[in-house]
Amino acid sequence: MKKVTVLLHDYWHPRETIVPMLELVFPKDRWDMTVTENAQDLLNSEVPDLFVSFKDASEDNRVPTPLWCDDAWTAGLDERIKNHGMGFLAVHCGIADIPEDHFITRNILRAFFVNHPPQCEVSFEPVKGNEITDGVPAFTFSHVDEHYHIKIIGDTEVLGYTVSQHGKQEALWRHEYGKGRVVGITPGHSYENLVQPEYLKLLANCADWCVR
Repeated sequence: MKKVTVLLHDYWHPRETIVPMLELVFPKDRWDMTVTENAQDLLNSEVPDLFVSFKDASEDNRVPTPLWCDDAWTAGLDERIKNHGMGFLAVHCGIADIPEDHFITRNILRAFFVNHPPQCEVSFEPVKGNEITDGVPAFTFSHVDEHYHIKIIGDTEVLGYTVSQHGKQEALWRHEYGKGRVVGITPGHSYENLVQPEYLKLLANCADWCVR
């Protein structure tokens, strides 16, 4: 049984759009799951096998809001991944609004969220020949999605791309970090897209790779 801590909820990505799909990715017979809206809970508990973030670094970017991933919290995340081997999976808003010069961006995620155009039809194109995209075909999301534009800024392996009228973007990447493993994945704004079977398979594969 693996332990997973899921951090979620911000103004644009409320808890109720995410919680219903979690047990489809983390079934109770394989995962001991903790779900929280408080980032500090990760540091105040036993180190889990996997940490998953569905939470924008700015909980409400309509107004000036301090990032919850401050220096102290970031140091704790870094220590848990690098030294304890905790996996880290950042999904959609889990990479959003973290500044380009932030430690998490430069060292842990190695990718920077630039922006996204208005919601539109988005397709996913996997890179074949690896454990994460194994069994996942190319597919188009059933609902419009936020086509994140990102910039890769470090050593990582790109495993998938999103495609829309706004071009083609890196959308799935992975790398080792100390004793841990890190995966970033950009699509998945709505509940309808989060529960799409191909995407659920992709997230489950990401989680399994993160915990070896």
